[in-house]
Amino acid sequence: METGAGEAEFQEAKSLQKQGQVREAVRHFRAAAEAGHVGAMLKLGVLVVGRDEAEAERWWRAAAEAGERVAQLNLGILCSDQGRVEEAERWYREAAEAGELGARHNLGLLLIGRRDVEAAAEQFRIAAEAGHTDSVTNLGLALGEMGRAEESEEWLRRAAGEGDGRALSALANHLYSQGRREEADEWWEKGAAAGDPDSLFNLGVRCEHRNDMAGAEEYFRRAGQAGHPRGAARAAAVARGLRENGAPYMPGLF
Repeated sequence: METGAGEAEFQEAKSLQKQGQVREAVRHFRAAAEAGHVGAMLKLGVLVVGRDEAEAERWWRAAAEAGERVAQLNLGILCSDQGRVEEAERWYREAAEAGELGARHNLGLLLIGRRDVEAAAEQFRIAAEAGHTDSVTNLGLALGEMGRAEESEEWLRRAAGEGDGRALSALANHLYSQGRREEADEWWEKGAAAGDPDSLFNLGVRCEHRNDMAGAEEYFRRAGQAGHPRGAARAAAVARGLRENGAPYMPGLF
């Protein structure tokens, strides 16, 4: 527990927040932050970011410069959202070196965005080996892009075994690409049971491959309800036999 300047205000603020008195909590967090309390700076940024990103950045920056790794992560996310990618990378790296797994994962995503897949895989591997679930999935995907199929499958199976919906679909996609179609269907079915939209959509396509158009329409409809951007339109196209532009519908395409 942090002691010294602002600690009493900080504890009062936490108590008020727990009671749902957010406005009063913000006032006390601000007083503690102004007294130099690093934990209060972090909390205050979280509470005000939705209405005042500039104030949130000011407090997170102060906490980040004091070595607060969650503030470093939050500042990196804020910078990334605002398009300040180089600064985001700096803060992600600082937080990652301090042991913040979410920052290492985000650094990997940033590197994927600039198509440096090998460097991204290095970051995902560190976080994955420490137990960060999203990094396990993304490491598997990155290794697949690098042509390392066996290692990719190993990591995707690990993530899928933890019930991650995206990993279930990614593993199925990998198996399908290897010609292991029955295995792929089994994993897509597990992904569908977990509510994964890509798994639902791909099962719709697989129904089309079997000429089960009623099943395809149902899976596409469910995929759309789960958030797949093409699910609803595909369900409608199956039902009408026409695409949205009036062209004949071509079934069986992923």
